[in-house]
Amino acid sequence: MDYRKPVTFGENWSASRYKVLPYFAVEKKIFLSMPAPMILDLGCAAGWNMSRFRQYGRSPYGIDVVPERVELAAHHGPVAIASGLQLPFAHETFDIIYIQHVLHHIGDVTQALDEVYRCLKPGGVLFLVETAEDNPIIRWGRRLYPKWLGDEINAPFYFAELKARLGRHGLRVETAEQYSVLFWLWEILPDHFALMEKITPLFVAVEQLLVKAFRQQSAHCFYVAVKDG
Repeated sequence: MDYRKPVTFGENWSASRYKVLPYFAVEKKIFLSMPAPMILDLGCAAGWNMSRFRQYGRSPYGIDVVPERVELAAHHGPVAIASGLQLPFAHETFDIIYIQHVLHHIGDVTQALDEVYRCLKPGGVLFLVETAEDNPIIRWGRRLYPKWLGDEINAPFYFAELKARLGRHGLRVETAEQYSVLFWLWEILPDHFALMEKITPLFVAVEQLLVKAFRQQSAHCFYVAVKDG
């Protein structure tokens, strides 16, 4: 997906993808469990996640450090140019802070997680989706290409280490799951070769077998972590 152009969730993906991307069902359940949650999409890029949250009937806020991305994301809700290292919000503002594949671009992860803790309400949820170097292809690829769409990769993570790190920041991890052994490549290739989307169901079946055998080598993971009040 190219975050340098307008994007809306569901427009570029076949429904079969959701069988191997388990965090969508988990996030939707959390979002709908709260009557009117205050939501922050930290590192909102062009607003892909924000568009999905609006499809849930929710009204998210977004921040990003790149003005061009903020301009695109504004189509999906209120946004601001801001860094995750200095969130421009009062203490205990949000019920949900959502971070998808952004934390590894932030140079000072400790400060970023401290800011998340500060801005979450007691009982609030950090929903974190990340890339993990448990997958050897990710490790090799990052050494060859230490940037993604121009953004430096400053903080590589391993699944277990990141889970422990959240706990050290006062966030109780309720859910932690690995997924996507090779399917992460399929999130990239059809954006460049549209015809490949037609055979996504076949690759979904392959991925489901790979996850059964090699889940611990997954390239992606997600966490649901709660700030206890």
